[in-house]
Amino acid sequence: MEKSHFFAHLARMKLIQRWPLMRCVSSENISEHSLQVAFVAHALALIKNRKFGGNTNPERVALLAMFHDSSEVLTGD
Repeated sequence: MEKSHFFAHLARMKLIQRWPLMRCVSSENISEHSLQVAFVAHALALIKNRKFGGNTNPERVALLAMFHDSSEVLTGD
């Protein structure tokens, strides 16, 4: 995939609505979801390192979390 196509692909994440398992007040798209997952993943990596002697790279964990649902642009949620 060319770089320009890749970024166009990522830009479509905001167009894919998530299917909530429970009733929600507002809908959420996969872009919003991925950002929230990245925040939580980063925090958990920091906690692992500081409280449990881990050796995890929080920035890498957050980056992986940001991209974790990018394939759903093609498959849906």
